[in-house]
Amino acid sequence: MFVYFGTLLILGVVMVLIADVLLRPGNFTIERITVVSDMPSKDYKRVQRIVWKNINGNYFTVDLGGIERALEQVPGIYQATVRRIWPDRLRVMVRPATALAEWQGFNQHGDPVERTLINLSPDVRVTVVPRLVGSAGRQRQVLKMYLDMAKLLHSTGLEVASLRQSANGEWRAEVQFDSDRPDALIMLLLGRHHPVSRVKRFTRVFNLALNERVSELARVDLRYEGGLAVSWRVRASATHVKS
Repeated sequence: MFVYFGTLLILGVVMVLIADVLLRPGNFTIERITVVSDMPSKDYKRVQRIVWKNINGNYFTVDLGGIERALEQVPGIYQATVRRIWPDRLRVMVRPATALAEWQGFNQHGDPVERTLINLSPDVRVTVVPRLVGSAGRQRQVLKMYLDMAKLLHSTGLEVASLRQSANGEWRAEVQFDSDRPDALIMLLLGRHHPVSRVKRFTRVFNLALNERVSELARVDLRYEGGLAVSWRVRASATHVKS
C-alpha cells in the first residue's frame, strides 16, 4: 500500500515538474510564423504583425482561436486557420475576402453606435460595397438577409446597394442596375414578414415583365399578399406642377 501511494506521489511530482517546464514563460517560445495564402505577398507581413501582436503564450499555451478571431476582424481577410508546427512555428492559412460590406448599427434612439466593415465570402461577387443598416446587435441577421438577396437577384443582374431593417422590423433595400451610376437605384419595400419570399416574387416578375424597363423603375412595393405595386420614374420633360 505504501509503495502504491509512494509511486502516485512520485508520478504527481514528475507531472508538476513537466507542466512547469512546458508552461513556464520563456520556454518553448514561438520563433517563426509562416503564412499560406492567395493574397498578395505584400500583405503577408501585415498578417505576421497581427499574429505576433496576439501571441500571449508559448508553443503549448498560445491561444490559436484568439489569433484566428483577430485576423478575421481585419478588412480583406475572410477566414484564418492557425496551426502549430513543432518545435517553434505557427502556420497561418488565410482565405482572403474579395469584397466588403459596410455595417452600421443604431441604438433605440436612432443614434449610430456600431460601424465596421464586414469581409464577404469569396463566393460573393459584387461591384459595389453594400451598406447594411439595422439595430445594434443585429449585424448577423442583416448580413444573412443580404446574402440571401444577393443570391436571389443574381439572375436579374441587379446588385444590393443598401439593405436596412428598421427598429420595428421593416425591411427595405436599394438595388443598383448600373454599377457605373451610383444613382441608378430601385427601392424595394419588403415589409416585416417573409422578406425572402417577397424578393423571390420580385425576381420572377422582374425577369418576366420589368427587366426591359429597368431604367424607368423607381420603387417596387412588395408588402402586398401575392402582388406588388410599381412606381415609375417621372421624366422631367413630362412633369407638370400646378401652383
